Amino acid sequence: MKNEEKPEEKSFRSRLQRYRPLARYLGNRFGVYLFTLWASLSLAFILFRFMPGNPMAMSVTQLQSNAGLIVGADKAAEYYREKMGLNEPLHIQYLKFLKNMIFGPFDFGHSFVKYPTPVNEVIGRYLPWTLGLFTTSVILAWILGTAIGALLGWMRRSRFASWAIVLTTLINITPIYVLAVFLLLGLSYKLGWLPSGRPYDAQMMPSWKWPFIKSVLIHAILPVGTMVLVWSSGWILGMRSLMVSVLGEDYLAYARAKGLSPLTILKEYAFRNALLPQVAGLAIVLGMSLNGAYIIEIIFRIPGLGTLFANAAALRDFNTMMGLLVFSAFTVLTGSLIVDLAMPLFDPRIRRSDA
Repeated sequence: MKNEEKPEEKSFRSRLQRYRPLARYLGNRFGVYLFTLWASLSLAFILFRFMPGNPMAMSVTQLQSNAGLIVGADKAAEYYREKMGLNEPLHIQYLKFLKNMIFGPFDFGHSFVKYPTPVNEVIGRYLPWTLGLFTTSVILAWILGTAIGALLGWMRRSRFASWAIVLTTLINITPIYVLAVFLLLGLSYKLGWLPSGRPYDAQMMPSWKWPFIKSVLIHAILPVGTMVLVWSSGWILGMRSLMVSVLGEDYLAYARAKGLSPLTILKEYAFRNALLPQVAGLAIVLGMSLNGAYIIEIIFRIPGLGTLFANAAALRDFNTMMGLLVFSAFTVLTGSLIVDLAMPLFDPRIRRSDA
């Protein structure tokens, strides 16, 4: 007589079968994330080893030539030549580089210009400004762009929607640095309504007191406003197109036939179905958005990672440049991974079918 399966075992197998597509989806996303991160690290290694003149070796040579001008420069040159293995075969240098990235973690050594300050410490000093401006701008742009785009798609036959789309398209095709300079000249230098640059008033000392926080918020209006205007325009156009395509679906006609209110149809049917591509698209544009944030920091003289990269490039601080390149790639890839992991919350189909 065959052994019958216990109800507890049957229930466990049923739950396991139910979550198998979700586990496969999460595993695939983690695998892509790790592979892309490895490829980014490898690209950074290749870029800074095969540029004309081998900039890493040039930096060590520069330290040696400045040994009489910079205290400890001769020791720094010897340290870097040994640490980076510039006299060793290329594959040994690559393995040491990966070891410093994985077990460091992300150990880029010391900044050439600000020796002996570690690169990670230098980046940490500039990171809060970039993190605050970039995160705030991305979230505001996505929320406003998605909401306004949905309304314009719903009101697609109105004259207001037509003019709004024309204006949004003009903003969307305008380079972010052009709009930044235009707003800076108009609202700051011409009208004097907003500060022209810097993250806060020069005479103030950083603190958690309200006067300093107020100064930071006022100085952030122009840079954040510029990024929100440009980035939200793309989300508006995308969401509007998605809404227009969704409004022609049969299930919306069925919802109208049931006598549901227009607000209910907009919120529960049209908006929710058009929202999924917007969430997926957020992971795609993070890299381009971060590059735009770096440009804005330079224009408005904000001490963020963009300003740090410009200073490092001018001073040929290749260690810091490599650290910023890898850190930016890590940040963008991690942000994209978080968005991918959040997708099952918005799309139940991922939890029930293969991704």
